[in-house]
Amino acid sequence: MPTNPNIHGSLGQSGQVVTYLELERLIYAFEAILERFGIQIQPGSELEKACCSVLEAMGKSQNANICDPREDIRHGFTEVLGIWFFLKRIVRLEDHAGFPQFVPHLALLNKGTVVQNKRAPLCQEATNKIFELLFALVSLDVSEEVILDHPSSAKGDNPDVLATIGGQCWGFACKTIYGSSGKTFYDNLEKGVEQIEAAPNAQVGTVVMNFRNIISHDECWSIMNEIEYRNGAEPIFSAYERPAEFIASHITEIVKQKRDQVVAEIGLPNVVNLFFGKKAIPAFLAVCLTRTGKVSALGPVPISITMLCVGEFGDVQAYKRVIEKINSALHECVQL
Repeated sequence: MPTNPNIHGSLGQSGQVVTYLELERLIYAFEAILERFGIQIQPGSELEKACCSVLEAMGKSQNANICDPREDIRHGFTEVLGIWFFLKRIVRLEDHAGFPQFVPHLALLNKGTVVQNKRAPLCQEATNKIFELLFALVSLDVSEEVILDHPSSAKGDNPDVLATIGGQCWGFACKTIYGSSGKTFYDNLEKGVEQIEAAPNAQVGTVVMNFRNIISHDECWSIMNEIEYRNGAEPIFSAYERPAEFIASHITEIVKQKRDQVVAEIGLPNVVNLFFGKKAIPAFLAVCLTRTGKVSALGPVPISITMLCVGEFGDVQAYKRVIEKINSALHECVQL
């Protein structure tokens, strides 16, 4: 589908972000929250760039004449949709009793890659901790009590997030994967299981994998005339009538492939043995954030895709209710 002459002006057609004015309001509210805790958005940080991407897109929505028809709008809207995912949660949850403990992690927003819907260029401790913050924010919607391990003074005797759900204390070990091998994935899985096992308060738990570096984001939202675009043509971006369904099948297959790769490289008996007699359930949760195009009456519009998938190595039926709650919270459709 051809690009919209003013795709920046039709973001509200996505059914997610209401208006640019609402996004702008979120940014200023977010900035006020940070300032309340003594945190300034640092010039040149990834956080500042993400916030500025909203203001830049807003300017283009108000003046089509400054839009470049050859612009690869995926870069800017990745930032817009990625920071929106964070902003709306932080602003909504700022008055939650458990929110102040997140301040040390909030300070790290200046030091790492904030948006979760693109690949991280390299392994950064701050970037990894920002993912922990995201999962802790999600957990606030389903838990009676959430404890987020301190980013710099952790003792190693707790998983990253402890959350009491349905009367049980769950331990969540959050991992961002940077290598492509099944062995790398397994090593992270093993570290997570060990973290959960070492936590005296955790009764059950699971490893939560950030799939940002595993998803091929450009396949989810592609330039359909790539060769012509490189030779000077205006880009034609992919767009779908039901993007959630199309991308869901694609991401579900990616998670299955990674699960199968681990089994192929490590051996199913060895993987199953990792969980035997342990608190961690025989599976991992895959948090998958990306973006794509959606068909609308005004032309293709950017849309955020959020998925929680389960890679199973054994029977986890007994835990499906809790997983469903986490999935609802990830989509901000909480059913307590």
